[in-house]
Amino acid sequence: MPKTARQLEKIKAARKEQIVLAGLKVFCEKGYDGAKVDDIVKKAGCSHGLFYHYFRNKREIFDEIVQNADSDTYEVVSSHISAQKDGYMETLRNLLTYLFNKIYSNENFSYYFFFFITRRFLRVNAETTPGDSEPKKHLSKLFMKFFEDGQKAGAFTDKYSPENCCSLLLSIVQGYSLNNVLLPKNAEKNPFLPNIDFIAEVFSK
Repeated sequence: MPKTARQLEKIKAARKEQIVLAGLKVFCEKGYDGAKVDDIVKKAGCSHGLFYHYFRNKREIFDEIVQNADSDTYEVVSSHISAQKDGYMETLRNLLTYLFNKIYSNENFSYYFFFFITRRFLRVNAETTPGDSEPKKHLSKLFMKFFEDGQKAGAFTDKYSPENCCSLLLSIVQGYSLNNVLLPKNAEKNPFLPNIDFIAEVFSK
């Protein structure tokens, strides 16, 4: 029985998502410079023809992953920060709990978050095309604003700048996401979550 137009669109979207996720994993493991289209095709289990049906080159799939990573991680953090009811410290604990649980339980989220943090620290997205601009929804700016407001409210220590607080927090999360991205998953050997209270206290007044 011939497939409907809607069914064909779903198949195309699923194939593209498969290639995007493969590219995400390759970029996380090898970095932008080390990654090759051949690596992505092999990871996706598809043909070169199918890859080039959706993307013209490595840069184009990288840019799409950047957009996905910025959008996904921003929305997660923004929703937790905007919903705070019990003060800055409790909001930070709730956010960390969510992120660590999500990173551990969702492999794709682990890769996206690791990808975002690695881009921030290593600036692997510095190679831009004419007309490119910073995304309006910038996660690091959201974190810095959160710490800046928290310092003004007397909830967070002021011995670190908001930018340093942001970098410190992201480096902690990076370490955990790195563990889940690069090491084999084993629920029995790797079930732990970091000590949320200990991490939060690093930022307390």
